[in-house]
Amino acid sequence: MSEHKVAGQVWRPSVTAHVPWLSLTFMAGFVGCCVGLGVVLANSDNKVVDTWPSKDYPIAVSVILSLLVSIANVCLAGALSKGYEIAWWLEAIKGAELQSLQFDLSVQTSLGAMLSSGIAFNQFSLAAVIALIVTIIDGPIIQKASNVVVKTRDPTLGLVAATVLDGYLPANFSAYGTSATPDLLTPMFSNVSLAYQNRDPIRMPISACSGGNTTCSLSFPGLGFDVYCNESTKAYDFAELGSATRNNNVTTFSVATEYGASESTEDFLSIRLTSSYKPDGACAGNLVKRSCSLRLSTVNYPMSVTNGTAVIEPWDVNRNDTIAWSDISEDDARDTLFTGTFGAGGLWTMLGGIYGVLNNVYSASTVLVLKTMTAVPFIVEGTGASASNYITSDASTYGNCTMTWSDPTADYINTARELMLRSVLVYANAAPDNTSTQALSARLTTIATSYQSDYKYLYATMGSMAVLMLMILFMLSGWHRLGRVVSLDAFEIARALGAPLLQSGSTNSDITTSLRPIRYLKLRYGEVHRADPKAYVAQAGMGVASAQQDTEYYGNNDSNGDSTYALVASGEDQRMSRLGLIEAHRAADIRRGVLY
Repeated sequence: MSEHKVAGQVWRPSVTAHVPWLSLTFMAGFVGCCVGLGVVLANSDNKVVDTWPSKDYPIAVSVILSLLVSIANVCLAGALSKGYEIAWWLEAIKGAELQSLQFDLSVQTSLGAMLSSGIAFNQFSLAAVIALIVTIIDGPIIQKASNVVVKTRDPTLGLVAATVLDGYLPANFSAYGTSATPDLLTPMFSNVSLAYQNRDPIRMPISACSGGNTTCSLSFPGLGFDVYCNESTKAYDFAELGSATRNNNVTTFSVATEYGASESTEDFLSIRLTSSYKPDGACAGNLVKRSCSLRLSTVNYPMSVTNGTAVIEPWDVNRNDTIAWSDISEDDARDTLFTGTFGAGGLWTMLGGIYGVLNNVYSASTVLVLKTMTAVPFIVEGTGASASNYITSDASTYGNCTMTWSDPTADYINTARELMLRSVLVYANAAPDNTSTQALSARLTTIATSYQSDYKYLYATMGSMAVLMLMILFMLSGWHRLGRVVSLDAFEIARALGAPLLQSGSTNSDITTSLRPIRYLKLRYGEVHRADPKAYVAQAGMGVASAQQDTEYYGNNDSNGDSTYALVASGEDQRMSRLGLIEAHRAADIRRGVLY
């Protein structure tokens, strides 16, 4: 048989020649993913969910984080596979038991190998365990790095369009009666009164403030009351009751309302409040008296509007909300402030209904009367609900001079303001021809669902993956001791184990180059044919032959006339059939019930 010449390749260890560039590229990709995680969390922090990364194409941060972590895991897996290759071949060069080498291959794809093997825990086992743990935990951890919370955004200044009533309410808007004191409320104002009593929301016609996520703080102009109050005191002393110079009673709380006492303009322009109350438990001291005039004017209503519902700021004696007084002459008062006549003819009024509600809710008095033959020091004579609503002392003081009350003035004025605003809005909605649109300056505060980044979970995720990367670097660290590019390809390992079919060419070439001459050879796993036991055994293409006795072979002549033979069995094994991955036309069907 002719001798074949095979061109070999030198085993050439080198720091630069066999650098695992693919693995380093994977690690660079991993670092890029880590940077991407940080950028996403930093950029999305405090951003509105519906507008990040853009208003037209919002994407959930959790989706991007999951994608980046998945890519990072793929990069680590790719780098680890190369680390396995280099570490395994270095172990083989160093020398190891067959079962150890087989275990190191198995544990890369199945942790179950550690449970069924007696092999000691080594770098391959450690890398596999770390990789599994990192793959399991990094996804859930990174999800906690970004949370969706409801946040109040920094306020911005802007203009909002509002529908505003022009002029006054109708002269017959709120009440009807034989005098200024109403006998009946008009249907429109009765709805206003009922809405106030039921605490129905005040709906504002401002579209920019109608969304549930935006609160507008503004001053709404409209018909209202200019409020002027003065305060005085009145002395009292319960010890002097019954004396010749004193009455036998003290009025400790009172609220009185006055409106339309005459047909003068001023009487129908204003509602007047007079109140007094005993502020402390002393039996001698001063009652606090307040006299307030609520005069029809154009005013600002400071308010906040959320989801189209307004909340009016409480009246503040130190804040001037008046824009302009209503200037109505005596000649214009009739048919502007009221219409009709006193007495049997019936009187319709603009403000009579508001006066009537205020009178019913707040008018009250409490008088402590000194009488003889009583079980308590003083008899309490009270009328009106507010006398009870504003008492501040407990029940043990009832009938004593230690009873106390609070000031009803602010509540009275706030009720009048709210009734007027509700009236203006109801009438403006019913008579749109009497309205106009104005641009009002407003402070807009947005309440929105926003992203909130929690960087400790980012650090935990990156830390867990960094542990795996350090393990990979450790396994890659001996690449300079290898003389060629290696892999854990099954055919490369088979070639290293001496598989005859794979021995052609240089055994130091990469496996792809080695397989190129026979890449079209069709193989089949099946029963190996028995051959002449006296036949020669030849290393395929190597030109080396030897006579063997009592041995089974399979053989074939290739297209070049060279013989290809492989050892099948020898000795006592000759009696047992064999299975193998061989040339397809040399493999027989696997038979059931046959010992192989």
